[in-house]
Amino acid sequence: MTKDKELEELRAENARLTDENHRLVSRNLALSEQLDAWHDTRMRVQLLKELLLNDRRRMARADLKDDVELLALIEARVEKEKPHLQPDFDAEALARLLGVTPLRLTRLFRHNTPHHTPEDYIDFRRVISAMELMRQHPNYSVAAISQDAGFTSVRTFQRRMQQATGLTPVEYRLMFEPPAP
Repeated sequence: MTKDKELEELRAENARLTDENHRLVSRNLALSEQLDAWHDTRMRVQLLKELLLNDRRRMARADLKDDVELLALIEARVEKEKPHLQPDFDAEALARLLGVTPLRLTRLFRHNTPHHTPEDYIDFRRVISAMELMRQHPNYSVAAISQDAGFTSVRTFQRRMQQATGLTPVEYRLMFEPPAP
């Protein structure tokens, strides 16, 4: 076999492996999102089991039903109004938006969500928004994406993105670019 033919075969194999890698990373991201949703659902089901099966005293004195309703309200308001896209949106602003105290909000997140703090939740929503923006606007700079998603600094965006997905913004963006010939 000639070197040119070997080189062409290696390039073809490299392109195939790159495509396969992109497919696997996309699949892993989708599975990660499904796992998060499953975890949230499982936590809520467990909470409902506790309410339905035992501890009537706890049910009488706690506002667990209100917690589930408040979590649903948070998701609905944040999804509809997208306040997390504003850089100055923080836990106190979220509490004001919902009409609860910051302490109530902190306790709600600590005990009922995989996001241990309201700030973690806000950053998670910003990462999700940034991922959508990167897919919709592949030519935007990382700095522009960071700003449009509500992060106050590019470095914070990069750290949060890597924590949430295991990928830097540049690595995530590369998944959607066609392989070079």
